[in-house]
Amino acid sequence: MTEMDMSTMSGIRVAVVIPAYNARDYLAQTLQSVIDQTHKALEIVIVDDGSTDETASICRHFAASDPRIRILLIENRGVAAARNTGIEASKSGYIAFLDADDLWHPTYIERMLSALHPLPETWGAVYALHHFIDREGYCTRSGSSLSARGNIFNRHLVFRFVGNGSGLMIRRTVIDKIGGYDSSYARQGIGGCEDFDFELRTAEHFKIESVPLGLVGYRIHSESMSANTSRMARSLLAVNEQCIARNPQIPTFVVNCARASAHLYAFSKYAALKDWCQAAISLKHIYHHSPMLASSILFKLILSKAKRAARRALPKAWPVREQKQKNLRKFEEIDPLVPLVGGWSAFKTKALFTRLSEIDRSGECSAAISSQEA
Repeated sequence: MTEMDMSTMSGIRVAVVIPAYNARDYLAQTLQSVIDQTHKALEIVIVDDGSTDETASICRHFAASDPRIRILLIENRGVAAARNTGIEASKSGYIAFLDADDLWHPTYIERMLSALHPLPETWGAVYALHHFIDREGYCTRSGSSLSARGNIFNRHLVFRFVGNGSGLMIRRTVIDKIGGYDSSYARQGIGGCEDFDFELRTAEHFKIESVPLGLVGYRIHSESMSANTSRMARSLLAVNEQCIARNPQIPTFVVNCARASAHLYAFSKYAALKDWCQAAISLKHIYHHSPMLASSILFKLILSKAKRAARRALPKAWPVREQKQKNLRKFEEIDPLVPLVGGWSAFKTKALFTRLSEIDRSGECSAAISSQEA
């Protein structure tokens, strides 16, 4: 990119929408990661979603020294409604979303805008990858390294590339086309995967770019929405089924893969909670797609339970190894250019990725032919 391109890009305003509910423990770090962005033309909209702690005073403290910050106070209606409030209040042509407990690398906005802005309007969004961080901001592990670009609808339905609500930037034209986030999930008591629903609806109508770097610090802690594992499982399953119902043209193979992928996630959550009734339902769905995969999951579950039982019965004969202390680094110390690793699994294989890529390409070709005929 030339100096002239960089100069032109630096003046493009990007709205940053931050929904915050009782976020006092992490909000200051989150806001500082926005203020420290190398791209300075920002419109920072914080939506206080009916907080009862010191969230509002933290917002006022930052707003007092940064005129880019605007604070909106609303009654508690959930993260989707809060994001929609921020979207409606913003004016910029690009919108980036950040949860109140997550972090951005200082170059996040600059890299995302540089990737999306030069592309045609048919490209509606761009996403980045993430590292998992703990309460203190230390990176515990990297997120998946898998990504795709262009027409990614079928691949994203199965692989769920983004993985959190803080790694997406969109053009405002996306909102004009699909509307905002769906707040009905929260009203049904199954909020948690509204970001995935929004990404899928975006992918139905637009191409999506990727910046395959770990530019987001996705914080895992006991108070986060994702900590409610049962609700997250139900939310993902509901998002999946709504998407399938909305798109009857999805090939049967993709539908089966999407359901298997969602139920794999749900099974892991239900099994961790020892909710064996719901876990069995998800395992049945997995078996419908792949009996071998379901058998493998069941075998691993039985084996892990047997090991735990043996350790309890024979603690001296089968000592538990102490976990070695890892040299964890803070998120801001991580080099974003170091490639992430992992993401493949017994289900999410390279062969499956390749086949879904071909289906996405064939759908893109069909759309292009239809457009030419029209």
